[in-house]
Amino acid sequence: MMLRMRQLQTTAADFESEFQRLLHWSAEADHAIEQRVLEILADVKRRGDAALLEYTARFDGVEAATVAALEIGRDELRAAFESIPVAQREALQAAAQRVRAFHERQLDHCARSWSYRDADGSLLGQKVTPLDRVGIYVPGGKAAYPSSLLMNAIPAQVAGVGEIVMVVPTPAKGSVATGGSGLAAATTGERNVLVLAAAHVAGVTRAFTIGGAQAVAALAYGTATVPRVDKITGPGNAYVASAKKHVFGQVGIDMIAGPSEILVLADGSTPADWVAMDLFSQAEHDELAQSILLCPDAAYIRCVREAIERLLPQMPRRDIIRASLEGRGALILTRSMEEACDISNRIAPEHLEISAQEPQRWEPLLRHAGAIFLGAFTSESLGDYCAGPNHVLPTSGTARFSSPLGVYDFVKRSSLIEVSQAGAQVLGPIAAELAYGEGLQAHARAAELRLDAAGTAPAPPLGDFNVRAVDASNAEALMALAVAPGQRQFVAAVDRSLAQAAYEPAGRALGLYRGDVPVGFLLLYDARLDKDEPAEQLYVWRLMIDARHQRQGLGQQAMRWVFDEARRLGLREVGLSHLMEPGHAGAFYRKLGFAYTGKIEDGQHKMLLTLGQD
Repeated sequence: MMLRMRQLQTTAADFESEFQRLLHWSAEADHAIEQRVLEILADVKRRGDAALLEYTARFDGVEAATVAALEIGRDELRAAFESIPVAQREALQAAAQRVRAFHERQLDHCARSWSYRDADGSLLGQKVTPLDRVGIYVPGGKAAYPSSLLMNAIPAQVAGVGEIVMVVPTPAKGSVATGGSGLAAATTGERNVLVLAAAHVAGVTRAFTIGGAQAVAALAYGTATVPRVDKITGPGNAYVASAKKHVFGQVGIDMIAGPSEILVLADGSTPADWVAMDLFSQAEHDELAQSILLCPDAAYIRCVREAIERLLPQMPRRDIIRASLEGRGALILTRSMEEACDISNRIAPEHLEISAQEPQRWEPLLRHAGAIFLGAFTSESLGDYCAGPNHVLPTSGTARFSSPLGVYDFVKRSSLIEVSQAGAQVLGPIAAELAYGEGLQAHARAAELRLDAAGTAPAPPLGDFNVRAVDASNAEALMALAVAPGQRQFVAAVDRSLAQAAYEPAGRALGLYRGDVPVGFLLLYDARLDKDEPAEQLYVWRLMIDARHQRQGLGQQAMRWVFDEARRLGLREVGLSHLMEPGHAGAFYRKLGFAYTGKIEDGQHKMLLTLGQD
């Protein structure tokens, strides 16, 4: 029978509509399945072990007195490993070693804690810790995938997860789970020895012969026997996928996987039989799997189609492959390899093979794919079993925003923040300003209280602090003072301030001292002498504390001196203004009693303090 597989051309007028039809697949579960799953989840959550035993008997045909009887001991896992042929043992161990080596490197690159200290001595970082316990769902019955067990359990083990709990259905012959009438009953179901052997190799801690939505519920909520986990990973049927979706939030999950996919990007240089078999490799999973070839060579596409027709009758799963290729497969003729890359990015396939002579030439153009296989010798099946990278991949276009399963799925990240006393002075005003803007006064005050603590303790004795007029004897020393790096957008250097004061009769330049050591600069303005808007006010034109003498309470002592000076001059108001930019000193001045007037001039927000009576 001739294969009725789509052939599309990007130059065709109807390509876009046909392309969209090809990609259409609904991830929505059947309403009846959804309702049944919700009932099972609620029942297991309510009745625990009793419900689990009931559903295992009903669907898997396995009757047990207790859930403990459904647990597989670690000795049995080891015995299963020792019972399989030597070739299988060696293959499992070789695959596990490669998967483990890859994920150990992944751990080093993206799942380690790190921290640093900023210029103010504050520690900032990220603490990475493994999850305490994870659950791994392993399909059983007709579908037995020891490779999936390796791919799920080994990254968890490498991440340092404390306990790995496997659930695997072991339905009895004739049970509902095997497509039977459900009348069959047994005390144990059919256990796949290769899966149990893989569990031993992968380091599974506990294993239960339960499956379906009821197993997901047991892992998510916990029962008297099955421990509650922090995350559930692993593939399953529609009931399992629906259950994982509904328990998300109670626990983490890896993803909701759709049908398997492969996209082959070919330049015509790979033997057609190889590409045909690669397309089969995903089509044989199930009828909804998708296999697509993108190629700019029409003659090569014909060769691949001929290979498909010739090889298909030889395949044991030919009926499933045919249904998949006819239902969701396609051979697409593109204008160029560049266009093929663009189309691939729109599809965002699970598996992407670049079957070309120069795969590195095309790889940079490919942005969205679960896994990219470079070169003719890199068949997707090698990635499924033993290359090393994880074969649990995003499907149904979710590679646009999702990643393969990895060590990072079995750890969590906590931010580390240790603010130094100096850092509190930099961050406090920023946090307070934003908090006041959001109307969260307690947030603001919490930040400002740290300013109080750091800005006034230990404060030097007031008698040690003194203020002197700037003259020829001290100007040079004062001009050597340095503005702190975080304040340069707010405060001009001393030499510039002195130049400004020289041309302003109302200005008054002052040096701030601790003993005989210059520690800052103050520029006052007597607003009574202002030519345009005279006012009964002493204006703080500029206040600068030397970078080497920050956070010693000197700014606060300088402002106390200003208050006293205003009183001496018979003035009851002190004014100032500042730019409303991150790091400004508004919170510091507010603490001293200043309030914003609501006036803004040249970008400067004005503040005013009314002095009380002595």
